[in-house]
Amino acid sequence: MPKGYLIGHVSITDATVYAAYAKAADDAMKSFSPKVIAASGLYENLEGEAHERHVIFEFESFSEAKRFYESPDYQAAKVLRAEAATGTFVIVEGTS
Repeated sequence: MPKGYLIGHVSITDATVYAAYAKAADDAMKSFSPKVIAASGLYENLEGEAHERHVIFEFESFSEAKRFYESPDYQAAKVLRAEAATGTFVIVEGTS
């Protein structure tokens, strides 16, 4: 079964509230145990809207990534993110 990847690109507008979001999102992820493929670090924006933070999480499947994103715990964390950042999030199915 192909893996599922949750990819986020974020620009932070309130670092204090974003820190609370990051903790809440991390807590929400614990029962899903995704693999962190990339988290911030060096990047080069080649096209499109630029953001300062980038994350890629690998889940066992597309449906598992979606189940995490739609989980009550992550949806509660997402409310904090909406107050503290702008960005784009997508779920992508892996090739194998």
